[in-house]
Amino acid sequence: MSENNNLFEIAIVGSGAAGSMGALRAVLNNLDTVCFKGSPKTMKSARATWVGKVENMPVLFDKPKAIFSSAREVFGWIRKQELWKEKLFEVADAVESIEGERGNFVLKTSKGDLYKAKHVVICTGIMDVQPKIQGDFTNIFPFANEGHVEYCIRCDGHKTKGNPTAVIGHQEVAGWIASLLIERYDCPKMTVLTNGKPFEMAKNSALKERLACYNIEVIEEPILRLLGEPKGEGLTGIELEGGAVVECRIAFVSLGTIVHNGLAKSIGCQVDGRGYVVTNKQGETTVPGIFAGGDLRANTKKQIYTSWDVTVDAIDAIDGYVREERRNQRIKNCKADVKELSGALMG
Repeated sequence: MSENNNLFEIAIVGSGAAGSMGALRAVLNNLDTVCFKGSPKTMKSARATWVGKVENMPVLFDKPKAIFSSAREVFGWIRKQELWKEKLFEVADAVESIEGERGNFVLKTSKGDLYKAKHVVICTGIMDVQPKIQGDFTNIFPFANEGHVEYCIRCDGHKTKGNPTAVIGHQEVAGWIASLLIERYDCPKMTVLTNGKPFEMAKNSALKERLACYNIEVIEEPILRLLGEPKGEGLTGIELEGGAVVECRIAFVSLGTIVHNGLAKSIGCQVDGRGYVVTNKQGETTVPGIFAGGDLRANTKKQIYTSWDVTVDAIDAIDGYVREERRNQRIKNCKADVKELSGALMG
């Protein structure tokens, strides 16, 4: 265990889209910054790790592992800037705990190292809930890694155009997603697969009529396996336990998200009913001095551009606190200098 005796003006927990943007904005705002970039364990559970191609964001189209590629470029650029490189201290570890209060937080890493910061921005993000196929995830991951199974209709819904599509999920929202995709992209075939669970639809839901109108079949039979070659022809269909094959070239998973809110909750931050961290307009949580950035923050689109925007809001708010502190100190020093000069003149 070691202790860094510096009191950083800002600590950023996370190094994905939100964390990298937070680090960049903090450094360019001339703030002494420490960024915790995560451990192998936390990196594995980060949504950004598994995002391959990004087709709904300018400048990211041709980047493999687009979010992490972009983040690496950010940190690499900062390291090369003589004017700014000393403003960022990078830690290749995850934060295990945060204690203290605004102006004096202590962050402990998984290795036991201690760091101090006046303000903290938590950018630990989310992960999609994965469907278990016959009890495990081994069948679905290869298809997801190659973009044949997706999770975000705003990010990747356009891939359904011209393709038979399946939505995997048992809650009513899965049906609404299927309906939206039909309306937007006129998919030639749409199926909802509940993977062995009863389909949960409110008794008087308007979805019932929509499913019938759009000829969307809901199948409750368990999934046996996904068919096709992930790195070759792609997804060709989904086989059910009874032997029937559902035709589809792309599938969307609609099972919700895992919000990585443990660190925020451990210091007392309020979360909403889905687990997202509640903040004010600037991203400050119910714990003064602790901010939530990126997908962790409640009531935001879970998009790269939104992640950047709300994290910049948090950095700007912290910048305001820091400038106020600097301003007050300068005024105090100025008054002391005037008093000393006045005394000297009168003497």
